[in-house]
Amino acid sequence: MNSWMVRYEEQSIERKMDATQEYFSEQDNQNLSISTFKESESFLESINEKSETIRIYDRYGRSVVAVSQEEELIVTEKTVQNEQFELQKIGDDRLLVFRKPLVGTNFVGTIEIVKNLEIFDDLLEQFGMMMFLTGIGAFFLSLLGALFLSKQFLKPIQDISYTLTRIKKYGLEERVMVHQNQDEIAQLAVHFNELMDQLEESFNQQRQFVEDASHELRTPLSVLQGNLMMLERWGKNNTEVLNKSLTSSLREVERMNKLVKELLELSRLDSETTNDSNITQIEPKLVIEKVINDFRLTHPDVDFNLFLADKAPIAMTESHLEQVVTILIDNAIKYSDFKSKLVIHYQSKDLENEIIVQDFGIGISKEEIPFVTHRFYRVEKSRNRKKGGYGIGLSIAQKIMDTYMGSMRIESEVGKGTSVTLTFPNPK
Repeated sequence: MNSWMVRYEEQSIERKMDATQEYFSEQDNQNLSISTFKESESFLESINEKSETIRIYDRYGRSVVAVSQEEELIVTEKTVQNEQFELQKIGDDRLLVFRKPLVGTNFVGTIEIVKNLEIFDDLLEQFGMMMFLTGIGAFFLSLLGALFLSKQFLKPIQDISYTLTRIKKYGLEERVMVHQNQDEIAQLAVHFNELMDQLEESFNQQRQFVEDASHELRTPLSVLQGNLMMLERWGKNNTEVLNKSLTSSLREVERMNKLVKELLELSRLDSETTNDSNITQIEPKLVIEKVINDFRLTHPDVDFNLFLADKAPIAMTESHLEQVVTILIDNAIKYSDFKSKLVIHYQSKDLENEIIVQDFGIGISKEEIPFVTHRFYRVEKSRNRKKGGYGIGLSIAQKIMDTYMGSMRIESEVGKGTSVTLTFPNPK
């Protein structure tokens, strides 16, 4: 602001100096004298402004004529060879001085215009004070606005913190209220609620898993306890009771051993990570034929129909594929009842390969299909217990498929059978 004002005054003084020079250039240079300058006093007064002094002095610095509407502004005389601006500080005043040489035939001197910048200094002072007060006002307004906005921004975060406190106190059912402003905080609240949904579901499944595992282990343990108590009371000397109790106990130990083995397999799959560099491509046809040959030895009454594609590899370890196929065929045989016929397809497509295991047994209702891969879930619990199942096999199969980025789809109709489709992405 100061630079702009000074530059504005410099331009004004330059125009005034040009007018003065032009006035004297119209005079005869040979006649330029003190009397000529005295006669020009009226002209100089006409162009002179308030807080300004126009002075002409000779080569010796002696004042020839000086014009001022107010008190004359006194600065040190100085002759110049070229036009020159100078800013002087005298007392509390700032003076802008412009000098330019005045040369005639019989006269050599200097024209000097002195402008007092007091008005501009007062204006600058007022302007500075106004800016200072405006800055203070803007600061407090910004502070109030920042406090208001920070409360608005922090409210959703405070809601999340409050919800976490309630979750800690009351359980996983609490959720954060989602505001409708569709900003990043609202998205954070949505993601938090989704995470809590997954966490609650996982916690409930884990709790159900523990309850079901405890229930399954309690039955064989009760049988073992009963057999041991019976042996302790009257079976020590009774061979028939002894043999019967030992046979029953061994059967229950075998059931527990199988259950613990499946539980350990699930635990291992939960913590296992598959390194893509360690996965080799295998031919599913060879693995499926090997599994079917084993089942034909133990289930000679089952009719196996195989439709297997050649030279269509998948990226999976042989042991895992064998485990999944074994689980599916074992389930299909268990629930086929008297319709002991199974159809196994392996087909290759452009982007994926499929293994389909189809039986024609009792089937599963549509309402129960989404739950059959949950741990310990059994469609008919009493019937499944008689068949020796624990409801873990499909959970293991699903976990293995997830590990290899595959999928397992179950289609079934009660009384007509079940079809399970394993889908594998084509290896690159």
